[in-house]
Amino acid sequence: MFILASCSTERKLATQFIKTGSHKSVLILAPDFIYKTSLKKDILDSLEITDETLFDSVLFANSLFLKEIDDSKFIDNYLLGLEKELKVFGLNVFREDRTADFMEVDSNAFIINVAQLEVEEDYYFYRDETKYYDNYFYHDHQLNSATVNSWFEISKINEDQNTRQVYFTEDVVIDDVDGEFTLDLFNSEVKYFFTIDTLKTDELYDYAYLLGRTYGGYTFDLLLNQYLDDALQRPSEDRYWRYDPNTKAFFTATDDKFVPLEN
Repeated sequence: MFILASCSTERKLATQFIKTGSHKSVLILAPDFIYKTSLKKDILDSLEITDETLFDSVLFANSLFLKEIDDSKFIDNYLLGLEKELKVFGLNVFREDRTADFMEVDSNAFIINVAQLEVEEDYYFYRDETKYYDNYFYHDHQLNSATVNSWFEISKINEDQNTRQVYFTEDVVIDDVDGEFTLDLFNSEVKYFFTIDTLKTDELYDYAYLLGRTYGGYTFDLLLNQYLDDALQRPSEDRYWRYDPNTKAFFTATDDKFVPLEN
């Protein structure tokens, strides 16, 4: 009964927070560039590179897509998705070129600083598998992957910079593989056919936009839960609520949220 009452109170406060969304303003700050790291270190052995001072440059030069990424285009798409999703939640969104206007709003305002972005290129090992008559068959793929690491600083306006919390999140996109096992009923021979759509740079720009949309939701959820923490004096590790603006539904988060980093 205590748990049910607690949930009911939190839902009521969360609903109140949603209704006042249009009274909240956020300023988005962008990074100047993207960090790019290739983890495909096998190329160093194949080229017989032993000088450690050359490792990073050789890995970058031999990357599949890192060397092709336009930082400005990637960041613009990322911020466009972030801004659009925040507006879906009813927030007033300001970009950096409107900082002066943002500083004139009331105290119910927050700064969202995308402090750092990193794209890592690596391999992703994927096993496609099936069973025929209790016999196990599989095919292993070595795919290309791009992991996007993001660091956010999200704080109330005029909050002490030294006390700002840093949040982290990562997501990965890989080559698209389409595989199919077939069984010849006459000789019981199993064959495997597949095609691979290799990850392309243009797809990463689209992915950046989708990540911005996703993290816009994470940001709103963070502000919602900070509000509940303050209003109820509840432990920060208690239930973490998420809100779907399309269905108007609340649900609890698992891994789909920012991870706070130790200061």
